[in-house]
Amino acid sequence: MNIRKSILALNILIMFYIMATGFASAQFVGNATIHAPAVILQTNNGTITTISLNVTTGTGLVNITGPISVGQSTINSSDAAVMVASSFLGLNYKNYDFHYYIMDHEANVSGPSAGTAMTLLALSALSHKPLLNNFTVTGVINYNGTIGLIGGVYDKIGAAHYNNLKFMMVPYAGSGTLETEIYYLASKYYKMPVIPIHNISEAFSFATGKSPIAGMNVSFNVADNLNISVIPQNKLSCSNSCNQSVLRKLSEFTLNFTNASISNVSKYSGFSAMAANLSRNSMAASELLSKGYYYASADTAFLDFINSFMFQNPNLSISNGLNLLNSIGYYCNSISPPPLTRSNYNDVLNGELRQLWGNVTINALISNYNSTAIDSDGVLRNIYSAAEAYAWCKAANNIYTESAPTASSSYVNVSQGMESIASASVSKALSGDISSVPSVYIISAKEAMNSGNYALALLDSDYILTDEHSNSSNPAALYNDTASMINGSRYGAWATQFASEALFYMNESQHVSPNRSSALISEAFYAALLGNKISNSTQEINSMLTSKPVAVTTTVPPTTTNYAAPATITIIIIMLLIIIALLVAMLVAMFIMLGSIRDQLESGNNRKRTR
Repeated sequence: MNIRKSILALNILIMFYIMATGFASAQFVGNATIHAPAVILQTNNGTITTISLNVTTGTGLVNITGPISVGQSTINSSDAAVMVASSFLGLNYKNYDFHYYIMDHEANVSGPSAGTAMTLLALSALSHKPLLNNFTVTGVINYNGTIGLIGGVYDKIGAAHYNNLKFMMVPYAGSGTLETEIYYLASKYYKMPVIPIHNISEAFSFATGKSPIAGMNVSFNVADNLNISVIPQNKLSCSNSCNQSVLRKLSEFTLNFTNASISNVSKYSGFSAMAANLSRNSMAASELLSKGYYYASADTAFLDFINSFMFQNPNLSISNGLNLLNSIGYYCNSISPPPLTRSNYNDVLNGELRQLWGNVTINALISNYNSTAIDSDGVLRNIYSAAEAYAWCKAANNIYTESAPTASSSYVNVSQGMESIASASVSKALSGDISSVPSVYIISAKEAMNSGNYALALLDSDYILTDEHSNSSNPAALYNDTASMINGSRYGAWATQFASEALFYMNESQHVSPNRSSALISEAFYAALLGNKISNSTQEINSMLTSKPVAVTTTVPPTTTNYAAPATITIIIIMLLIIIALLVAMLVAMFIMLGSIRDQLESGNNRKRTR
């Protein structure tokens, strides 16, 4: 049955229902029909159902029929829908009765995602402005008329595509958010125009054709459009003697595997614009590398990789998503750091920290996958975080490779005196306001303490403390504080590169709009503060390095003659006797066989003579 026939059948059924239930005595006000998307959780498939509404004069009654059962959240949405629609039109909903009919007889309907669709139905029926028949919409309806976020949007966009609808409206999720990225990915993958809406007024305007949809498709931009050409060459050096070559090689490595990922994105039809967008960031990372801002370069390419990884995996099933997570988990657990030396400890510990973040992230994703990946939105969110874990572990492995000690290197340990220092720093970090701190830092700090890797715990606490103290909104103060911290943030290659990143953002802030400048100064302050804390911690760790005892192996001096042990000689003699006995037995058997053959031949000759 096609959509037009379905709608006609629905209207006929509703009219019969009204007559059968006594509503025929009420005055008919209006009716409307809309396509509403849903997700069938058992199969992880999007579907399009049809909802109709008949409005009569009445006392504010709202009911829903059609499915086997209707959940309370859906009932609450219908109540909110009629209130919002009536208020929008300046009417009193208590003067009307609203009967919604959902054409989904075999389903248990629950959830608030049809709230916006139900509101549009009420607006249309009450105002007698017909809705277009070529779109669908999803979103929670709030009592103030705003549209709230909802899950399962990716699968719903797919359902709209397969049902040949012309566009879909979704709740506005904010510029640059992961939700908006999912909207954009689904829109391009299914070639379906997707329009983010803020409120019911916008939705009604698009739904009735008053506002054209041309040019309104969701957009997503990852390119920062940095002015690197006017930024001076980085000349910051360590306050102590240090080698920044590992960070330079890390930047080169990150750039290479990101470019390979972007190349894979460009192979998908419809993703060419996103691939070009990602490539602009990649070129910026390359420029930063050439100017000596190694960590800023790696950081830019790192974020680029995460986004490109999402677009490399645009339509994974739930099971295939889990397989991908498991393979990343296996990789993260398979790499091992080299021994510490006085020349590589700074790099190796920062590599270990990233591997720990990767392991914590991927293990949590795998453990919670069944409850978080209930639809394609959930799969994509898992893929996004898994890409972050994968990039951390790839970075760690590269650091281990580039910082591996030579055969002549002297190994070191971190003294147990580090325990009290790390414990105090972690306790201070966890006692502060950690509400905005990424959970991976918190969990990693605890795990590092529990495993006895106190140097790692100390470094991790620096990230927590930095997140807690980098939220000032005064750009001028931040700029001055950043400038004053840079010179004190240069003990060790990593701290120095954080200071360099801060310097880059400070320079960049001079060449952009005021709003963008404020954001860059905040980035600069964060990098400088982190560099300052890492610098202090690196110095603490260096003071706690102790020579690692070399294991002594006892060797037996070689002698001119080696004598076998008596037990060995006995075994050899027994084996020789067994072999001799076997040979004798074989010879006896051969003699017996030859004698038998000779007797048979003689007997045959005698028989010939008698014939």
